[in-house]
Amino acid sequence: MLNRKKWMLFILIGILISLIMIWFNQTKAINVKDYGAIGDGVTDDTEAIQRALQDSRAHKIYFPTGEYKITKEIRISDKTEIDGNHAILKAASDLFSMLHIKGGHVRIQGLTINGNERSLRGITIANGSSDVVISECTIENLTQPKDPSLSRLTVSGIRIEGGTRNITIDHSKIHNIFAKNPIKGWGHHVARGILISPEHKQQPVSKNITISNSTITNIGPKDDGDGIVIQGFTEAVNLQILNNTFSYNHKRAIKIQSPGALIKGNKIYNNFYKNNFYHTYPEKEAYDMWAAISVYANHTTIEQNTITGVGNFARIIDVSNASNIKIINNMLENGYKGSDEHPSIISITSTQPGYILKNFTIIDNTFINGEFGVLAASKITNLNVWNNKLQ
Repeated sequence: MLNRKKWMLFILIGILISLIMIWFNQTKAINVKDYGAIGDGVTDDTEAIQRALQDSRAHKIYFPTGEYKITKEIRISDKTEIDGNHAILKAASDLFSMLHIKGGHVRIQGLTINGNERSLRGITIANGSSDVVISECTIENLTQPKDPSLSRLTVSGIRIEGGTRNITIDHSKIHNIFAKNPIKGWGHHVARGILISPEHKQQPVSKNITISNSTITNIGPKDDGDGIVIQGFTEAVNLQILNNTFSYNHKRAIKIQSPGALIKGNKIYNNFYKNNFYHTYPEKEAYDMWAAISVYANHTTIEQNTITGVGNFARIIDVSNASNIKIINNMLENGYKGSDEHPSIISITSTQPGYILKNFTIIDNTFINGEFGVLAASKITNLNVWNNKLQ
């Protein structure tokens, strides 16, 4: 009887040790240098990084401090965590995207994604991805590569496609995203810090996207250089843009073309003064930026934001063809050095003949340096404007 109990104990201990080893292997971070990556900025580390990511045990990947040269798109799939310790991924050939995420439960923290002016995108979050977190990362120096197949496409720091769920971008920096060439079929230079849009019409709506505590700067040129853009969805997205800082965004900081957005607690600066110009058509107006925020979709709330700067906006908040809009408790200041003396702080228009907008709430805002606090150049029902301060 005693021997039987001893055997049972040995078996249980063995099972426990096996479970501990499985847990250890699953939770231990794999160092990309163990797979041959050098991180000296000279050696091509693409294949070594991809081998580490493809390892069946590699749920956690660690990049030690260094500069990792890549010449192909790095693909990231399900249940992958990447931790960079002051590590830089640097494009060394013409790329469509540096990182391509397709899967669920992906986290990337502490990496610098440097396009080196050779990659069109920094990070692509593809259709079907969910529960993706990008935190404490820097995405910078993206533009249209020389490759003819890429040279006339839209530049973006992060591209979030349709059919994604629960995407978070937090405490990150998106910097120096600039279009050199006009895009196909339009003739404008188009650049986006973060672009949320279906890759094609068949992709479903994306849901639950949060961009928070991040810095978005130097997105241009003025033709169509915007910090954050959402477009192409007819259903409500539940996009939250919270506590971010925007500067040197050449046309606007935020453009909303799909319903269901909350823009709250952000700081937006107009840094330009007579030094920001269109590239592809003549300058007709004196404004330095078109707008801080443009809203072209229903059910948008703009709350507790601070908008200021040196130069002039054509209008600070631009609302067109949209209803069910709330603009509450914002500080909206047109530039104190600007040369255009007659901008509106909030402009509400409709380009559709006979179309009636509805349900506007504009309360508790401070308006500084504008000819009009609110200029409504369209028919509106249920327009509530009260307790705003005009200076």
